[in-house]
Amino acid sequence: MSLRTFAVVVGLAFLLGGSAILLVELAVEAPSGALVPCGNGLGFGFDEPAAAAVGTAYVDICADLRQRRLLWALPVIGVGLLMLIGSLVASRDATRR
Repeated sequence: MSLRTFAVVVGLAFLLGGSAILLVELAVEAPSGALVPCGNGLGFGFDEPAAAAVGTAYVDICADLRQRRLLWALPVIGVGLLMLIGSLVASRDATRR
């Protein structure tokens, strides 16, 4: 396997892994044992009135969880994109040594 192919495979793995981190649903467990859905890292699927009905603090907790998820996912996606772009821009002659 050439270095270029390896960079493409690793870049795709980072890109898919970061996307999975970003799109997986988040939830918080209330003291009563009920799960409060917080949506995904982008905020899709978050029902603010339902979270506020359980407790007003859960709206802030869900916002904090989504922010932390973004802080993990975006650098992973960025590394994957950089590796893919770098492998596409790199000359083919340099990788065939």
